[in-house]
Amino acid sequence: MRHPISTRQPVVIVGAGPFGLSLAAHLAEARVPFRIFGRPMQTWKTQMPVDMHLKSDGFASNLYAGRARSFTLEDFCTERGLPYHPTAMAIPLATFIAYGEEFARRIVPTLEPQNVTALDTNPDGSFALTLEDGERFTASAVVLATGLSVNHHLPTAFAALAPQYVSHTAEHQRFDRFTGQRVAVLGRGASSLNAAALLHQAGAHVTLITRKRNIFVHGPSDGSPRSWRARLRHPGSPLGPSWRSWASSRLPLLFHALPAPLRHAVNYKHLGPAGGVALHGLVFDRFPILRQTEILTASATDDHRLALTLRNLVDGAQQTLLVDHLIAGTGFRQDLARLRFLAPELRSRIRTHANGSPRLDRRFQTSIAALYVIGPAAADSFSPLFKFAAGADFAARHLTAHLQRQT
Repeated sequence: MRHPISTRQPVVIVGAGPFGLSLAAHLAEARVPFRIFGRPMQTWKTQMPVDMHLKSDGFASNLYAGRARSFTLEDFCTERGLPYHPTAMAIPLATFIAYGEEFARRIVPTLEPQNVTALDTNPDGSFALTLEDGERFTASAVVLATGLSVNHHLPTAFAALAPQYVSHTAEHQRFDRFTGQRVAVLGRGASSLNAAALLHQAGAHVTLITRKRNIFVHGPSDGSPRSWRARLRHPGSPLGPSWRSWASSRLPLLFHALPAPLRHAVNYKHLGPAGGVALHGLVFDRFPILRQTEILTASATDDHRLALTLRNLVDGAQQTLLVDHLIAGTGFRQDLARLRFLAPELRSRIRTHANGSPRLDRRFQTSIAALYVIGPAAADSFSPLFKFAAGADFAARHLTAHLQRQT
């Protein structure tokens, strides 16, 4: 159904990470009236370790300014005299954050650094918004680009434990407070491996626990050109060299046309848990790793430690591991209920998949007309590309073209 965009009622973007900022840049170029709210790169600044490096290559870590102008990560690093290579070096998180903030200042100067506190629909189908400074206004369309800011998942088995005993990897920027302590890290993905390596460097006694046997860390690249045979067999893409990654990056609308169960399976299995190249040499043989092991129970002891009952999944043998703290790298789950600014009635009308991610049409639109979702929450509909900053390119171009047609 056509939902006209009013020049008096702007499009609103909620979120100022790579997806929100890239969309704002494209809307500005297309002269679509908009307002964008959020603090730039907030999730990257508050929910990731300050000393980590990006998993994505440099060429796949850009924000997207539109056709008329370009401001890439390489441009930023050249201006600041910072080291950069498109494939042969890991980009420090601090560099990426500084780049995103400069992108906001230079390309999206109208960014309003405050949060939306309430969002609901009006009888005519427009949206009623309230900001944290108390301003209320109406928008003709809303784009949710909130990223992973409220979606970290902690298993229910640990929910009853006090925060002094258990936390999620997204809750830690630094690990100095664990110096000298015994810390268990659960998981084998990038966040778990980053946490374990940084804990070890901070002087903690780390034990990594994973239900799987294999742990993968990307090896370094020398940056030399790949042969035509290698490119033909494994074409390059922002997601890495393979035909599946190439298709996920180049054909998101084809991915959207696949049956939902197949999309979910590909999204879950493709690009499985792995550490980035910056972790090469910092994980294996550095601290104990308990593979094919699960945590059966976790309980606080009288001397204020945490007793973990572990079971080996191969032979069933059990052991107890005493630690001071457990950090769970148990990933993120889409849950619109965590977006507290959404009115309950509006939230209840948004159709979702079984895993909680919103059902989106080919224009990133939810089941509510003119309410759109971009970023990691769109991955189940549009491919694994949207778990990464590189997905902001297609999202910004595709959604801008649609919104421009509505004006």
